[in-house]
Amino acid sequence: MLGTLLASVVLPLLPIASARAGNEPVIGVDVIIRSKADGRVIIETITDGRGAFVVKELWPGLYTIEAGAKLPLALLKRSGGWGIALIPVSIRPVQPQKHRAQPTAKGMQVDIVVPEGTTGSYTVIVTD
Repeated sequence: MLGTLLASVVLPLLPIASARAGNEPVIGVDVIIRSKADGRVIIETITDGRGAFVVKELWPGLYTIEAGAKLPLALLKRSGGWGIALIPVSIRPVQPQKHRAQPTAKGMQVDIVVPEGTTGSYTVIVTD
């Protein structure tokens, strides 16, 4: 997933994003995770049919998730915000981090914290 480049997704997403209803997965939306420390892009991808993607080897630290930056801002403002969950991929049960992202000029944006400990893989899920 690291280094995956985005295709243009604005036109195919217009009917999907505008037809969403509560807690439905947001499918086919561009997502970027950046390191807050240096602005480096950790991953750039598109959500799958579950509104999700997996990030491998995410180090502890602060990150920003930007979703929907390729959508028109007016469409993002109509949606009112998306839910973003960061779920550790591990054998032992762990509470997911749940966030609410609000529209900005860069799409829906939220800061996340990967807690101290071992580097891990996370499933990120975007819902409306």
